[in-house]
Amino acid sequence: MSVGTTYNLKEHGFCFLPKTFSNSAVLSARNGLWSVINGKYETGVCPETRFWNLGDDINSIIKIDKPHLCNRAVWNLVTDKQFGTCLATVTNAKQIQIWHSQVVWKPKSKEDSGNAGWHRDSQYWPFWSKKGLYTAWIALSDVCSNSGPVRFIPGSNHWKDLSGLDFFDKNLLAQDKILKQKNKKVNIVRSTLDKGEVSIHSSLTYHSSEGNKEDAPRVGMVVHFCTESAKQIKLKGENSSYLNSLNDDNVSPIIYKA
Repeated sequence: MSVGTTYNLKEHGFCFLPKTFSNSAVLSARNGLWSVINGKYETGVCPETRFWNLGDDINSIIKIDKPHLCNRAVWNLVTDKQFGTCLATVTNAKQIQIWHSQVVWKPKSKEDSGNAGWHRDSQYWPFWSKKGLYTAWIALSDVCSNSGPVRFIPGSNHWKDLSGLDFFDKNLLAQDKILKQKNKKVNIVRSTLDKGEVSIHSSLTYHSSEGNKEDAPRVGMVVHFCTESAKQIKLKGENSSYLNSLNDDNVSPIIYKA
């Protein structure tokens, strides 16, 4: 891990774990994700949503939701017991449950094709309260400063919501102006990681990423998890039943329980 400063999840909104997964586990999961990307589902279960399909722009970010349902090596990665223990230790939790996952495979970018706008995860989760929700980002490739690493703003987990910021907005210059209007002094930390290392951030932490300037793809497995302090919000309409999968261990496994 090349990030020298120690960051605290509660204070700064993110932190870094040392190498958590072996090279063999990383390679197996990466190969499994590549199979999912190419439409091969070992378990016979399709991913929840594909935001990239075969034939789409090969320079754009490849994002697929819940690939852990489709491949055993990916499932084994996200349900690893040591991983669950690490998450519980960092969040001071008695229970860790995975409720969502994503593969984010970022090839060498052209222009703004690899940009992901500033956002906090909570703005896309209307069915959750804002407490006890976190994201783990598992590096399945070495991530250097030119790879388009995730960028965090320390302390932004304590900010009020900022309008005009969105993951899907690739115009980072325009978003940077919004940030500077609200907060003149914005410190940005780049999450440079070796494969097998992990970053963890709160659902309230603002983060983004720039394009990948390297020839090799930047590969990350994103794991959204909740602790026992997370509370569901009852909704009507489209998302009213989304969290019903919490009752299904085959979809939302509990990977740590004290």
